[in-house]
Amino acid sequence: MDFFSIVGSFGRWQLRVLLALMYLNVVGMWHNFSIIFMTPNMDFHCIQPPSEQHIANASFAFENRCEVPQRGNSSILVACTEWEYDTSDTSETIVSEWDLVCSREWLVSLAKSIYMVGFLLSVIIFGQISDLIGRFPTIVMCFTITCVSMFLSLLSNSFTMFAILRFFQAFGRAGASTVGYVLIMEMVGPKHQTEIGIIIQLGWSIGFVTLVGVVWFFRSWFWLQLVISLAFVPFAFAFGILPESPRWLLTRGKIGKLKKLLTKAAAVNGRDVQEDFKILDLQKENEGKRTPTLFEVLKMTKMRKRFLNMVYQWMVNAFLYYALSYNTNDLAGNAYLNFFIYGLLEFPSYALVLWGIKRWGRRPTHVSLMLVGGAACAAILPIPADLAWLSTTFAMVGKFCITGSFGILYLYTTEVFPTSVRNVTLGSCSMCARIGSILAPFVRDLGKATHSAVPNSLYTFLALTSGLLALLLPETRGLDLPDTLQEGEDLGETGKNVRKNNANPETVPLTG
Repeated sequence: MDFFSIVGSFGRWQLRVLLALMYLNVVGMWHNFSIIFMTPNMDFHCIQPPSEQHIANASFAFENRCEVPQRGNSSILVACTEWEYDTSDTSETIVSEWDLVCSREWLVSLAKSIYMVGFLLSVIIFGQISDLIGRFPTIVMCFTITCVSMFLSLLSNSFTMFAILRFFQAFGRAGASTVGYVLIMEMVGPKHQTEIGIIIQLGWSIGFVTLVGVVWFFRSWFWLQLVISLAFVPFAFAFGILPESPRWLLTRGKIGKLKKLLTKAAAVNGRDVQEDFKILDLQKENEGKRTPTLFEVLKMTKMRKRFLNMVYQWMVNAFLYYALSYNTNDLAGNAYLNFFIYGLLEFPSYALVLWGIKRWGRRPTHVSLMLVGGAACAAILPIPADLAWLSTTFAMVGKFCITGSFGILYLYTTEVFPTSVRNVTLGSCSMCARIGSILAPFVRDLGKATHSAVPNSLYTFLALTSGLLALLLPETRGLDLPDTLQEGEDLGETGKNVRKNNANPETVPLTG
């Protein structure tokens, strides 16, 4: 139904909700990557059991040793059980708080991975809940879960408690962001959805850049967690302006509430309310028809191949995005500056995507970004250790490309699958992407356990194979959006799916 003939495609009603959700994304990015600064690389030395060197000289250097010579017999090494940390460049971190070094170093990656498990389950659970009870109550529920878990994490007396509460932070926060994105896109008219999709995504980029300023002033993990927790609280004031989705109200048959909502929205946007709401009567033509499922997509040869290809694209992009973002502590130069530059790169990356998809199309832009990103990771491999700055530069190029390609996937996925299965295919791809982000933190441990070249070799392989496989996907620029399963199967064939209008919502949504 054309709600926007009553409330307008975009006005103050939509703008204030957009700004509230952008704020949510800014703080959400702080949540995502604050763990990088809570778990920096810290130098340490063993103080228990004491070695002969320790007893002889209390001012020895931080040698990062996990074993020390046994007292009385220097030929025997014994495992260290207690450490002292170099806090000259940082304050108390969860590394020093719970001794996440040596045999416990892998727990740092686990903390990051558990957070992404929260993302995965949140996408599945809250997507269903929001369809059942509505967008607004689901956002309130997610906000409550996030706030409670964030403040409780300040009381953590063990790494296990901290990791579990971090899981619930992601579980609630990801649900709020995902449902919030759906809400704003259901409030905005088609002709504004491209711009709104990009603008709301810039909230993540702003959060990426501003996090550096926050962690610069609050080096202790406790105070950093407290500040981020307090920053999330003001979103509660947005509950007074966040509406229910008009489309959800219509599909649920809540016409009375829908008319009341649209009347208020029209007033906020300064439009005259139409007295005749007959256009909002429920449609009966599709009543009784069964909704196609993902299994029916998998039964069709072309769409099955396309779906599996898209799943791979999503998993690779999520894996590379988080793996490259998490490794700023391991790059040459200042970790704060590197992270800041990583954030700045997202702005021109999105600008390039918007220009590229309109000028060249979805497939050429996506393929080019993946191949260049893979080449940048490959270029790091032969660089000698004394040119670490050059490795950092190529890593920045890789991050730039992956950010852009990840931004294309939502738009591309919504266009290559028909309306009847668009939500289920998009949701399935997004869920699979979380598998990639769950695995991403462990690449660092893989490199230490094998060879330092393994991470970048893996990045190169995944990026190049993803780019080459994307060549098998149909180009959707200039084509009409498919509605039925058969139209989806025939997508891209000569003489079919030629776009007849400009109604396609070219949205570029969230990557966090």
